[in-house]
Amino acid sequence: MPNQEYLSYLEQKEELVNNLGFSDLPVVHIAFGINNAYARGMGITVFSVMENNPDLAFHIHVFGSPLDEKSKSLLLELAANRPLAITCNVFKESAFTDLPLIGRYPQAIYYRLFIPYLLADVTSKFIYLDADTLCVGSYKELHEKDISRYTLAAVNDTERARNKLCPHLGLTSGNYFNSGFLYINIPMWIEKKTTERIIQTLAIHGTELKFPDQDALNIALEHEVLLLPKKYNLVCDIILNKVGKKTPVPEDAILIHYTGKCKPWHRWGMGELASLYDQYYAKSPWHDVPHDMPVSYKEMKRYAQALWHEHQYVKSLSWMFKYMNTKIFRKHSS
Repeated sequence: MPNQEYLSYLEQKEELVNNLGFSDLPVVHIAFGINNAYARGMGITVFSVMENNPDLAFHIHVFGSPLDEKSKSLLLELAANRPLAITCNVFKESAFTDLPLIGRYPQAIYYRLFIPYLLADVTSKFIYLDADTLCVGSYKELHEKDISRYTLAAVNDTERARNKLCPHLGLTSGNYFNSGFLYINIPMWIEKKTTERIIQTLAIHGTELKFPDQDALNIALEHEVLLLPKKYNLVCDIILNKVGKKTPVPEDAILIHYTGKCKPWHRWGMGELASLYDQYYAKSPWHDVPHDMPVSYKEMKRYAQALWHEHQYVKSLSWMFKYMNTKIFRKHSS
C-alpha cells in the first residue's frame, strides 16, 4: 500500500487519458520525473516506445511540476487510437522543503525516490526513464523478467564512469549503474525502506557526491541490483561523439540514453545519433516544435563545427562569427 505521508506530497492527480479498456494487451507501467521543460523529450520517448512495442500497452505516470496545456494537448494527440494511459501527478511545492539541499541541484532530484510508494496500489513493478532517452526495441522480454529477488534492475554505466566513481564512492563490487533507466520492484523497495535509506545517504554524503541522486542510489543499493545487458540503457554523449564519426547502434539495442549537456532536441546536437532521434521527432506530435537554437557562445561554436562537418560552409561561418562576437562581448562585459 502507498505510504499515506508520501501521498500527502501530491497536490493533484489527473488522469489525462486512458485507452487501456479498449485493449487486451499486457500493460507496462513507465514513470517519468520531469518539469514542463522536459515534456517534449518525454513525449518523444513515449512515442518511440509505442512505435517499437505494438504487442504491449502502456500506462505512463508523469511526476513533477504541472504541464502546460500545449504539452497536455500533444500528449492527448499521441494517445489517440493507441493502447495508452497517461496520468499526471503534481507534487506540492512544499513537498521536499524538509529534505537536504544538495549544492546546485534542484529538489526535483527527489521526484523518483517517492514514485514507488505512490504507485504501490497500481502495480508491483515499473520502468523509470529519463526524458532524454529513445526506445528503439521491444520491452516484452523485460516485462516478463523476474526481478522479485532484487530491489531494482539497471545497467552498468560506462567503464570510464565506473573506474572513476567506484573508488570515490567506496563501491567494492566495481559496479556503478546509470539511473536513467531503472526497473523497480515496488514491494522490495518498500520492504527495505529504500527511499529513506537514500535520503539518509544524501543527508550524510550529499556535498561529496558528483551526481547526488544517482550516486546515493548506487551506495544504498550496491548489492540489491540485477545488472542487465547494455542494450537496455545504451549511454551516449553527442558532444563526445564527433559529428563526422560513425557511431552505429547495435542491432539488439532497446534504449539509447543521450547523457551530457547536449540533448538531441538541441540544434547543435548533430550527427548520426542525433539524426536517429530526429527520425522519431519528425513523426511525433512534436514535429512542429522547433529544435532549441544555440544561446551561449559554447553552443554556437559547437553548432558551427557541426554545420562544417555537414558541408554547410556558409551557415557554419555565420555561426562561427556569432560565436566569436558573443565570446568577445562576454569578456568585455565581465
